[in-house]
Amino acid sequence: MAPSNNWIQDIARRYQQAARRPSTGSDTGLSPSPRPSDRISISPGSPIMITSPFAGQLRHLSTTPLVYENQELLDQALEALPLDRLFQEAGEAETKDLEWGFQDHLIRSLLKWFRNDFFTWVNEPPCAACNGKTRNIGVEHPAPQESANGAGRTEIYQCNSCNTIVRFPRYGHPKYLLTFRKGRCGEWANCFTMLCRALGSRVRWVWCNEDHVWTEIYSEKQKRWIHADSCETAWDQPQLYAQGWGKKMSYIIAFSAEGAVDVTSRYVRNTDSQIARNKIPESELIFVLQDITKERRQALPALERETLTSEDALERAELASYSMVPTQATTEELRPRETGAGDWTEARGESGKR
Repeated sequence: MAPSNNWIQDIARRYQQAARRPSTGSDTGLSPSPRPSDRISISPGSPIMITSPFAGQLRHLSTTPLVYENQELLDQALEALPLDRLFQEAGEAETKDLEWGFQDHLIRSLLKWFRNDFFTWVNEPPCAACNGKTRNIGVEHPAPQESANGAGRTEIYQCNSCNTIVRFPRYGHPKYLLTFRKGRCGEWANCFTMLCRALGSRVRWVWCNEDHVWTEIYSEKQKRWIHADSCETAWDQPQLYAQGWGKKMSYIIAFSAEGAVDVTSRYVRNTDSQIARNKIPESELIFVLQDITKERRQALPALERETLTSEDALERAELASYSMVPTQATTEELRPRETGAGDWTEARGESGKR
């Protein structure tokens, strides 16, 4: 697959062909947080009402990837990418590794560039006055300008040397992250997933209840969803968290413009890594995710809905297979976490210790 000489136009055509869905997200890409008392109707005419706060949280989270369908944002994203380099690397890789398609290799090249050249991991921000080390002293509501740029909260740090106060806004909108280019897993996954969408891939923003987020990419070559974590430059390593980091997890939900899916069994394949799922009855969880999916797909052409339904069935079979046949973790999946300070990863149960 050879791209045209005009990289921007070529990529633009790719995502325009793939993204026919109108953007339903707000200007910030985030809807107001649900109230605990919100009642969620599962479908028109259905007598079932869901009152669980967790259901409201899932509905709120499901709006996150809708901003990735904004064409103006995707245009800005393309301008930030080294398209010549990414395409060249993907083309060369495709000739050597036929297991994956060109688009898969393109995202793998993006993974390496994103971590090595584009985004910066921040444990504690350096002092703006003397560049010294800082310590966290609290969290505040964002200032008006920080809020306007998509910050949900602002962490406050103090310099250990000169006592200067340093603000570290946690931005939640990928538009501002294109220029801010630093943060932790939330900022990384948000911006990286959007860049994958700009390159024409179907994407999912994957949320773990135990405080981690990452990306899934649909591989047209392999006809399945592929795990991708920009923080760890991880590709198709779903057992990394449970087997490599030693992380214990309960709910892992994948959100996209196409719906919401419980993908926990892709990442948690043994009881030692499973935390009790007690935030919502399983039957209600299924209803909530189905309702989000129905809402996302209702405006799609019938043929596309049929295609997605067929893909859903294949994925359900894949996810069910992990509980039937034990799968050995690969060497790459057994590695420890690479991002984050030691005390921080220890406190989160991600140090690899069991």
